[in-house]
Amino acid sequence: MTEQSNTRDRFIGKPIGKKVFFLLSATILLAVFLTSQLYGEKAQQSSSTKNNIRVLTVATEEIVPLQSYTRTRSYLGKVEARRTSNLGFEISGLLIDVYVQEGEQVEKGQLLAELDTDRLLAAKREAEAQLEETEASLRLAGATLRRIDQAQKLKAVSVQELDEAKSNLDSQRARFVRVKAQIERIDVDLKKAKLYAPYSGTLATRMSDEGTVVSAGQPVLEIVETDRVEIRLGIAREFADDLQLGDPLEGRINGDAIPLQISRILPGREALTRVVQIIAEPVEPGINLREADLVEVSLNRRIDVQGYWLPISALTENGRGIWSCFVAEPVVEQTDSVEVTHQLKRRDLQVIFMEDERVFAKGNFQSGDRVVMDGLHRVVPNQRVRLASDQVVEKQSLAWQE
Repeated sequence: MTEQSNTRDRFIGKPIGKKVFFLLSATILLAVFLTSQLYGEKAQQSSSTKNNIRVLTVATEEIVPLQSYTRTRSYLGKVEARRTSNLGFEISGLLIDVYVQEGEQVEKGQLLAELDTDRLLAAKREAEAQLEETEASLRLAGATLRRIDQAQKLKAVSVQELDEAKSNLDSQRARFVRVKAQIERIDVDLKKAKLYAPYSGTLATRMSDEGTVVSAGQPVLEIVETDRVEIRLGIAREFADDLQLGDPLEGRINGDAIPLQISRILPGREALTRVVQIIAEPVEPGINLREADLVEVSLNRRIDVQGYWLPISALTENGRGIWSCFVAEPVVEQTDSVEVTHQLKRRDLQVIFMEDERVFAKGNFQSGDRVVMDGLHRVVPNQRVRLASDQVVEKQSLAWQE
């Protein structure tokens, strides 16, 4: 009994006490217990970390198939006066009076300028004197013919003398008509020596002043009809073919809307631009438009083709000039994270039309597909994500839908 106790109380060749043995045993058991607890906590933390991996949230929206889209194009039209005339005299002469100044309003038939008519008046007096002389000669020729006619009946004169008397009367009649026509021509020239306004408008330019000798047809004044203006537009053929006379248009100048109406459509095209000329007039009279003002007109044209509207931010290049987008498909199988709900799949697109911040495109989509709206630089094909709330998507989609 004593030998066994001594053997058990030895440690590394040295005898130990009973209390020391129990203390050492308790220390070893405590170390084993703490070690097991430490490894267990690390394993639990590792499992928790694995289940709580941060999942990317993407904004998506369900696309809506459409059977057509509206193409809008803006054109600039130039305001033109309906009538602009360079006024001049039909005869040459000395300009003695100009009764209007630039910028003045004139009425139809108003006297604008006048030439010196002294030479014409002198020529008229001369012609009137010739007319009186011709009248006297005509009366004499008539009386002579009557006497010769009576004498010829008595066989007192020859037939030749009678014929000469008749010819003289006819000659005097022709001379009378010629001189009278000369007086009428001078009266016309006297009227042409005065320049009248052909229509109501504004005197735009005064090209000559008093004292200038002007030739026939030389422009002296320029008058512009300001009461009625028109807008000349150059429209592409595909848009012009949809327009008809009387169709309404909406123009804008300096941010103000101006209702217009098509008054004329020219049949041909311009040689250089290949556009069709459209003439429109303001519907409401009294609109303050000046010549050479620019008016913006927007035209809409419906294109019948099936496709989808997508924001440009939803597109990514897929190589070789092919555009694509990402569609979020629901994840059916279980995942390590409960936050993963969808997986991203790439879909190629055919862009048909682009405007502002959106495109109209065709693609292999299914009903109910949700397309990632933006942030494509953060995603890759087959990536598993979760979807943002509908409220967030709605706010982000307003910009490209308007």
